[in-house]
Amino acid sequence: MVDTVEEYMAELETDEQRKWTMTFVSFMRENYPDFEEKISYQIPTFKFGKQYIAFSNAKTHFSVHTLDFELVLEMKERLPHAKFGKGCVKVKFEDDDAIPELFKFCREIVVRNQIGM
Repeated sequence: MVDTVEEYMAELETDEQRKWTMTFVSFMRENYPDFEEKISYQIPTFKFGKQYIAFSNAKTHFSVHTLDFELVLEMKERLPHAKFGKGCVKVKFEDDDAIPELFKFCREIVVRNQIGM
């Protein structure tokens, strides 16, 4: 069990997992330094207000998690090769072209959920 995002990244098994996680953690730290960074449910999580953006890894894919379920549904048109859960977008590691679209997804989560923070 890990306590920090750095510990989480250090324990990742593959280069792809490390690359994707470091890319998105760096993106969040640079763009949203005031968000609470923590490990929640054993994955890196950035909390703001009642919302969050979190990242996880599996053997073949990277996932971005959120409570903005409507935006997750909207992503189905923008990332046709991705898989989806109720609150997550799952992208295969070889789909590097998805990274800019996932950055945009993270920005949209923030913009859509800043009311009432």
